[in-house]
Amino acid sequence: MSREADFQTRMEADVTLMATLTGGVFISGELGREGITRTSAPTAFDSNGYLKPCALVRQRALTPDLQVVDQIEQVSSATQVIEIYVYQDSGYTSIDTALDRLYTLFFGYQFSDSFPLEWIGTLNRERDGGALDGASMARQEWLTIEVIGD
Repeated sequence: MSREADFQTRMEADVTLMATLTGGVFISGELGREGITRTSAPTAFDSNGYLKPCALVRQRALTPDLQVVDQIEQVSSATQVIEIYVYQDSGYTSIDTALDRLYTLFFGYQFSDSFPLEWIGTLNRERDGGALDGASMARQEWLTIEVIGD
């Protein structure tokens, strides 16, 4: 399972968050290169074609941080940044609500194979420049630290 999927699973299990993200939670590994579109994620759009509040979870590269290195046991520590993009057609009401809930869900949360998550930033009040053609957007970033190996 990918770290994207770990985040998606936790998000989808939260009734409060899902009441806001009525268009769903998607991971980049499931979508095409253009991300959320009417073809790749039809549930993200209402019957009139407008984007519903939704999220896209994307993981960056798993990067060794050299804090734990054991050649004999063949283990090493690594970090990975997870980006959560939150969208809505226009305005930021649902985005603001979702960002607050995401912070509550993930701040200090620890997956079974990681250290507690660290919030590393939020890019807020943006517009999508890609396939969603100017939709309102924000991005929250989380740092995961884990030990890889046997």
